[in-house]
Amino acid sequence: MTFLLTGADGQLGSELRPLLQARGTLVSCTRRGGSKDRPLDLADATVLTALLDEVRPSLIVNAAAYTAVDQAESEPDLAHAVNGVAPGLMARWAAENDAALLHFSTDYVFDGRKASPYLEDDPVAPINAYGRSKLEGERQIAASACKHLVMRTSWVYASHGQNFLLKMLELARDRDHLQVVSDQIGRPTWAGNLARYAVTAVDRGLLAAPSGIVHAADAGACSWFEFAGAIFETAVSLGLLDQAPALREVGSDAFPTAARRPASSVLATGRLRKLLAIEPAAQRAALAQCLSELRATPTANMVSD
Repeated sequence: MTFLLTGADGQLGSELRPLLQARGTLVSCTRRGGSKDRPLDLADATVLTALLDEVRPSLIVNAAAYTAVDQAESEPDLAHAVNGVAPGLMARWAAENDAALLHFSTDYVFDGRKASPYLEDDPVAPINAYGRSKLEGERQIAASACKHLVMRTSWVYASHGQNFLLKMLELARDRDHLQVVSDQIGRPTWAGNLARYAVTAVDRGLLAAPSGIVHAADAGACSWFEFAGAIFETAVSLGLLDQAPALREVGSDAFPTAARRPASSVLATGRLRKLLAIEPAAQRAALAQCLSELRATPTANMVSD
């Protein structure tokens, strides 16, 4: 099987790369390219089409996205091109060439007003430009009728890249006290687990026919405030931090942002359990794995005293 992986240097793509390499021929793509990667700008439809025609993958794994949530408010057209138009193009190519598409979407397609976890079939109503662009990608994929699986996920973090976990560790180096938002609720998801959920779907043939949407997130809903507390407690136990900063919970109005966030975007993962026959990883266990990985790399020096 030939895989085409976009966003191969991102949080998720970096985790997917070795897993896909072990399962077939991998053509990996990044925005700038490199010695092992093909250059690919998803905003350039002509380049994307040419690459698909050249590689002719059996499975397209789209781990690339425009993820600058606040910046998307001032760049909606670019977010739409990358998150909406490009996945639609991939899906139509897949439909025309008997290929399949594995695509990743977001909890931000929901407005955050539901009191209970969101099911895959719940009404969507994004409240920011990023969410609208990701929803457009979902809709274009569905309209193509290609063989596909869309995995919606949430609050992704890793031991590299830019994410909440690394930001908290960075701030903890310089501050004894931190204020963290407590009125936004979601399910933090380690990129390593998300990659595992994805390849399990591939291994079990879930992309052999149109499959729709599945929510893929680690277990354990919490606020950003609670997640920060778990990060610091685990980091101290692993020796990444000498001491945890004191935390104070605040409302999201304490940190005004260009884009609104859903108040509660907890994803229900019952369909994931049914399709993959595995339980989503526990939040604390996933966090410990990620931080242990960070401790074992040179970048750990950036967050330890």
